[in-house]
Amino acid sequence: MNNKYTHLIMFHHAGGNSSIFYDFTKYCSNDFNIIQLEMPGRGKRRLEPLMYHIDDIIEDFSSRIPTNGNIVLFGYSLGAYIAYVISAYCRKKESKRNILLVVISNEPIHCRNKFSFLGIGKQEYQQKMLLQFIQKLGAIPEWLKNSPTMLQRFLRVLEADLYVADSISEEQSFPLDNIPILAMYGNKDPLMNTPPYRWKECTRHKFNLVEVLGGHFILSEKGFEIYKSMIDFIHAITFNHDL
Repeated sequence: MNNKYTHLIMFHHAGGNSSIFYDFTKYCSNDFNIIQLEMPGRGKRRLEPLMYHIDDIIEDFSSRIPTNGNIVLFGYSLGAYIAYVISAYCRKKESKRNILLVVISNEPIHCRNKFSFLGIGKQEYQQKMLLQFIQKLGAIPEWLKNSPTMLQRFLRVLEADLYVADSISEEQSFPLDNIPILAMYGNKDPLMNTPPYRWKECTRHKFNLVEVLGGHFILSEKGFEIYKSMIDFIHAITFNHDL
């Protein structure tokens, strides 16, 4: 690979921001031109209003996708779904461009369960359900639990991101055209009862499923292993031009 021509475009998990990729990108810096796309309302974009619909996210991110070169779209948890719809957008724009999708820690997009508690009941109920969801993942650090203001801010961001996930249409979940998919998951991920093998139904190109020892947040636990699996998959793909 040549980092002059291959872009690694990264999409973070729900409630998070692009800082989650800080350690992981150290493995990738010699292989790719790295682009970390951050949803508004957090991180470096914290002063911007939150978005609640996938169409707004597509419009926001599409102008940030390079128009030239091969692209590897890398989505983590919620980011897997955003990477998926962005890859479909890129394919529609350019039918012959080399595009590859890496999805981590999420169910296949066409098999996803919606967050039925959104928009139901009082605010206290919403917050309770959001806390239950994130606690299931073991993802709330003590410092956040001990700061009511920061916790409320986090829950607002998380809620908006879950609305984005629920707004993805059936049409936006259709199989991808000529886009290989590498799916990776933690064997102890509490959100998955079975391996997400049905990601293979989401592409008409090559597919591979990799199991990693760990829970939902395997990127921080097994970063190098994930990087190595991604590189191996890329090397195994044959495109019209080398990726």
